[in-house]
This record gives sequence, C-alpha cells and structure tokens, in this order.
Amino acid sequence: MAFKTGTEIKVGVFVFLALVGLAFMSLQVGSGALFTRGTYELVVYFDNVTGLKADSPVEVAGIEVGRVRAITLEDGRARLTLELARAVKVPADTVASIKSRGVLGDKYVDLSGGSPDAPELAAGGVLTRSDRSADLEVLFQKVGQIADDIGLVAKSVSNVFSGPQGEQNLRLTFDSLRDLTVTLNQMVQQNVQSVNLIVENLREFSGDLRHISGANRDGIDNIVANFEAASAQMSQTLERVNSVMAKIDEGQGAAGRMINDQEMGDDLRQAVASLESVATKIDEGKGSLGRLINDDTTSKELDKALEGINKYLEKQDTFRTTLDFRSEVLADSGNVKSYLDLTLQPSEDHYYILGVVADPEGRTRETETVTHTWVGGSYSERREIEEKTERDKIAFNAQIAKRWHNVALRGGLFESTGGVGADLYLWDDRVRLYAEAFDFDKDDPPHLKAGGRLYFLKNFYVTAGVDNFATDAAFFGGLGLSFTDDDLKYIMTSAPIPGN
Repeated sequence: MAFKTGTEIKVGVFVFLALVGLAFMSLQVGSGALFTRGTYELVVYFDNVTGLKADSPVEVAGIEVGRVRAITLEDGRARLTLELARAVKVPADTVASIKSRGVLGDKYVDLSGGSPDAPELAAGGVLTRSDRSADLEVLFQKVGQIADDIGLVAKSVSNVFSGPQGEQNLRLTFDSLRDLTVTLNQMVQQNVQSVNLIVENLREFSGDLRHISGANRDGIDNIVANFEAASAQMSQTLERVNSVMAKIDEGQGAAGRMINDQEMGDDLRQAVASLESVATKIDEGKGSLGRLINDDTTSKELDKALEGINKYLEKQDTFRTTLDFRSEVLADSGNVKSYLDLTLQPSEDHYYILGVVADPEGRTRETETVTHTWVGGSYSERREIEEKTERDKIAFNAQIAKRWHNVALRGGLFESTGGVGADLYLWDDRVRLYAEAFDFDKDDPPHLKAGGRLYFLKNFYVTAGVDNFATDAAFFGGLGLSFTDDDLKYIMTSAPIPGN
C-alpha cells in the first residue's frame, strides 16, 4: 500500500511540473518572446500604412523572413518594428515597400533592392528608404486622376467631332486605334510590374524637372531685377520729356524758337514750298527719283528683286528644327532603351532625321564555322555555330521622310541598319501612329516595330507599342521630350550666363 502511495506522489509531482511548464510556455508565446533569441528588430517609417496590421509577414524575394512586431505613431508618421530572423542580413540601402496580395489580399512588407556592397544594418537599425508607390490604392488614385483628364479630352473631342461628318471621321479614327488600344490594355493588365517601373521613372523625371527649375532661379531673379531697372529708367525718361516740353513752350532751343518765333515760321513755310516743288518734279518724271517712280521698267526690276528677297525669307521661315528625346521601358526585361533624334525640316512635306540610339540589350548574331579534316582517306566536315551578343550597343539613325497630308513615309538607317517606316498623324499631330521594318537579314526575319505617341502637353508625350514582334514580341512604354527651334531659342536666351 505504501508503494502505491509513493507512485501516486511521483505522478502528481510530474503532472504539476508539466502544468507549470505548459503555463510558462503559453505566457512566452502570448508575449512573443519564446523564440526572440533567434531574431532581431529593425525600424522603418511610412507616411501611410492603411490596411497593414501587426503580426503581418515580412518577405524578401517572396520568402517570409519575419513579422511586423508593432505599429506605432511617431511625429505624424507610422513607425513599424520589424522582427526578422537572425540569419537574414539586410543592407543599409534596402527599400521597404507595402504591397498587397491581389486586389482584395492582405498587406505585407516587402524588402528589396539591397546592394551586396552596402553595410548591413545591426539590431535596432533604421531603414531610411521606404516606398508605398506600388500599393494598388495609390495606383487606383492615379488611374482616377487620369480618368478625369481623359474626360476633359473627350469633351473637347466631342466639340470637334460633332455632326455627321465629325462622327464619320471619329469612327474611322477609332477603327485605326482599336487594335492598338486592345494591345495596350492587355499589356497594362499583364505587366503590373512594368507599370510600377514607369511610375518610378515618372517620379525620378519630376525630380529632375524640380532640380532644373531650382538651378535657374537666379536667372528668374535677374529678369525681375531687369524689369525693375527698366521701370526706373522709364520714369526718368518721362521726367526728361516733361522738362523738354516745358522748355519748348517757353521758346528755348531750336524747337522752341521754331514754334514761337515768327521769322523761323516763315523759313519753315519756304522749306515746305521747296519740298512741294521737288514733289511736283518727281511726279512729272524728272530726275532719277522721278524716273524710278514713273518708269514701269524700273519698277518691274525692283519688284523682281523684292520678290526674290521675299522667297528667300519665306524659305527661312519654313525651315524648322526639332530636338526629341525619349526613353522606352521593355516589359519583358525591364531594360530602358533611349533615343535622341534631331529633325531638320526645310519644308512642310519633307524632313530629315539624325539620331543616336542606346540599346542595353544589344544585338545577337550567329557565326557559322565549317572545318574540314582529313580522316581515313576522306574529309570529314564539322560545323560550329557561335552566338555573340553585343551589349550596351550605340546605334545611329539617318532617315529621309516625305509627307502627304496625314501620312508620311521614311527610309534610311534604322539603328545602324537599312529599313523603312510609315507614320500616321491624327488630331492636329497630337497623336502619331508608326510602323518600322529594318535589319533585313537573309537568315533571320526583319526587326518589326509598331507603336504610337500621344502629346498631352506642348513638349511632353507618352509612347507605347510592340517591339520586334516578328520573333520575340516585347511590349514597351515610356515618356519623351520634344523641343522645336523656338523652344531652344527661348531656353538658350533665358539660361543664366556663368560669371554674370
């Protein structure tokens, strides 16, 4: 009986200790401190963390590496405490972004963009680079603003294309744009990451414009100072004119004597009579000036000379120069392809294009090597095909174009290869659709490219289309700048001169 009592006591003590251990582990799990020895914390700040909750996952390259331990408010911004696994090293230049899983999915924090050469953040460190631009809410807000702008454009188009004739023209225009619109819609829906990249490029571009305006602030101040100086000089000039008029009224000086002196008035009348006599002789054809005015032969020769001068001046007025720069983001690779073109237009119906193209993907060419070897009394043939890709290739454009109303044809060098192209201009040249074919190789199909441009401001436009759709089709989109010779003259004359 005593043996059973001792066993029962041991069992009771074991159960008690198990309950105490279970309670301790429950408290540790509830406070989140059970496995903290294998983790460390980082801090990141956001302007807005709508939809993100504590204990949300933290991911790197789609792999969960930690959790959001706490979300607090500090100086009007959201302070996130990230608890990461000790094995995960975070470079100091890593970008923290808030992303969503689908349209209605949960929020999570994504860490990306860290450089291997950057120093690693220690426990308690702060991530200085945060970005919420890829959030679908921000993207939807931007799409809403674009929709408002499209509504204004649609109202203007309705005023332009009203009536039966306008409706017919509008139908023909939309038939031409229908295929391109469907392609662009599929590209936006299937390439969300590319759209995010375009938004990032727009942000960097707006920063560059802000930098340019800040750099030219001294020039603007100089213009205002010049206006103030001119106003002061004008005031002094008016005071001098009033003084001169007072002296004339008092009869001082030659003009005063002429007006107030009777003898000088008689001399003036004699001078007028002499002028009248000279005018009579000219009217009668006497003297060189009379023959010039009355002789038809002389007047015709003078008209021919003036006509030649007018033709020369008209040619100078019609000559136009345009400088164009654009960058296109390729959706499949994310590379940026840049173009710089100079258009020389001596007349309305023909122009020349000279340009430089920076292609990060370069060009891939195949080289076939045939080797003959004498083996066993006969030759054996061996063929080797080597592919060579030239990265970061610089190519050149040199084209001549002819335009008929809204249609233009081009020919010449396209990216350092022979080719042809066609352009269709719509809406008073605010929309341009184009197609190009170049790099004609007997072994490979030609390089085919098609796209369009929409000028939403005087000097800015957006471009999109499909590149190399004969082999590996790649959608692209981007922005461009276009400056005419008038714009360049204004920029050059407005830019401040160093040292002044």
